Amino acid sequence: MSSEVITRRKFITKVAKYCGAGIAAVGLIGPRQAHAVEDLDIPAHEGVWRMRDTQLKQYGEFIKNAPLPKDYFDKKPESLTDGGAPVNWSHLHPNWYAEGNKSQVGLIMATQLDKDLKGDIKKVMKLIGGFEKSLKKTDKILIKPNMNTGDPWPQGGTDPEFLRALILVLKDEGYTNLTVADTCGPWGPTMRVIKKMGYDSVGWETKTPVKTWEKEKWMNIRNAEAEFLGKMGGGDGTVAYPEDLRNYDKVIYTPIMKTHFLGGITMSLKLSVGILHRADRGAHLHSFNHIFVAEQSAEVNLPFRPDLIIMDGRRSLISGGPSHGEQVKPGMILASGDQVANDVMGIKILQEWYPNMAANKIGMYAWYQKQIIQAVKKNIGYAKKDDDLKLVLG
Repeated sequence: MSSEVITRRKFITKVAKYCGAGIAAVGLIGPRQAHAVEDLDIPAHEGVWRMRDTQLKQYGEFIKNAPLPKDYFDKKPESLTDGGAPVNWSHLHPNWYAEGNKSQVGLIMATQLDKDLKGDIKKVMKLIGGFEKSLKKTDKILIKPNMNTGDPWPQGGTDPEFLRALILVLKDEGYTNLTVADTCGPWGPTMRVIKKMGYDSVGWETKTPVKTWEKEKWMNIRNAEAEFLGKMGGGDGTVAYPEDLRNYDKVIYTPIMKTHFLGGITMSLKLSVGILHRADRGAHLHSFNHIFVAEQSAEVNLPFRPDLIIMDGRRSLISGGPSHGEQVKPGMILASGDQVANDVMGIKILQEWYPNMAANKIGMYAWYQKQIIQAVKKNIGYAKKDDDLKLVLG
């Protein structure tokens, strides 16, 4: 080996000659600049989902620089019902879409190029008995989409066109008292996500209120049977939900069928994180270095179940997620009244596309995924095994 002293300029010149200009450029840029967050509207670049801790650090950098109010992550006493005393409230009900002891899951292939979303939604609902099995014309109905980030569907949240089609179908069938509401992930404020995704335009075009709970009242609920949620640091299971939930007779969820780099999956069970107070997400859901996200995502649903789930599986992430990952196009739409049955079917579908069965925590028997295990253990949902699920194909 030569003992010649190599200057930085000479080193870069030789790298460029023998290894290519691209490698030399990385050397000139340096690791700090090479991993910079170029656009804070995009919390993580396309490949960072492969690196858990790097992705979390980039999210932290985004939050630090985002246009958030100083008290955005605080649980202020004046924002709590009854001064923060636990409220006795729940939204639990029968499985409207059961056939005997089985939870029905309707499954269709959407029309090519999404040319008839209204027709597709009507078709999948017909498979399980129609909206009328769970909804009354006089009901005040909440539609809770996924408003996680402002990234393009399926990365950020519910497809605005899917939301528009659902609202129009409901109004066509006589369900007119509708409200769309949610809170986003840490990339807020939520109104910023609403405008970036175009949900405000959907609301204006369909004459449907679109709102966020961020500046409204919250109610503490004590989930004594929880094992993780609200129990961190010696808690008694008390976490906060929007007080506004008490104003609705029925709730429709519109999740996306995709994976999540911390919770394994984000479908109908994890969609309920949007009704959990932001301070409780930090203090409980994402404590202990995020290792109990799956279990707590299930436990958010202890006092609350949607009446109907219509899940968009036309495009999905099969690795990474929720905002960045490996995307596929299953082309499917699912409908059910059971979060567990819905999510188990979603896992099974994603596994058909999975490139690495060890990746992202869903390379196992669907009923062994951590969200599903905890939901079954705590009697969240209705189905507890494959025999309790009836798949209806259309």
